[in-house]
Amino acid sequence: MDQMEMVEKLRQKANVSYEEARDALEKNEWDLLDALVYLEGQGKIRQEAQGNSYTTKEEPRPKPPQEQDYRGAFTRFFSYVAELINKANQIFMDARRNGKVVLSVPLTVLLLLLAFMFWWVVPIMAVSLFFGVRYSFRGSQAADTLNKAMDKAAHAVDSLKPEGKKDGDGQAQA
Repeated sequence: MDQMEMVEKLRQKANVSYEEARDALEKNEWDLLDALVYLEGQGKIRQEAQGNSYTTKEEPRPKPPQEQDYRGAFTRFFSYVAELINKANQIFMDARRNGKVVLSVPLTVLLLLLAFMFWWVVPIMAVSLFFGVRYSFRGSQAADTLNKAMDKAAHAVDSLKPEGKKDGDGQAQA
């Protein structure tokens, strides 16, 4: 292809003037593709009326429809669950008797015990309240609310105990 044809082809593809096409080709040693990229870099390429355009810029990929993005939904769900487990592992339930910590377990373990051994764990915890065991949570802002509820349960049990003997905490013993 001779130089005149190359100028015409570039002029049509890039929608630029004859002089701009010839100048771009001369600056790029008559390489048509390099000249097209050069014109694009200069911002001289004008859009054609037909809507065709030539560019080396990457266009953003269209996002898949939301209902077809199952993998992303599962990833977000499991990420949320992992975050909850991590937070629960930072909260501990302490069982104290006479001011000493008898047992300390992460909230995750407590929840698993309650889920799988509910009919054993709840009665044991309730009966242990009558023997002076007090439960408290530590490790998060949510622990304050839980501790208030546990204190109310302990006070309710204390009100059921006879007024006779007191243990080391000044609590009545059965």
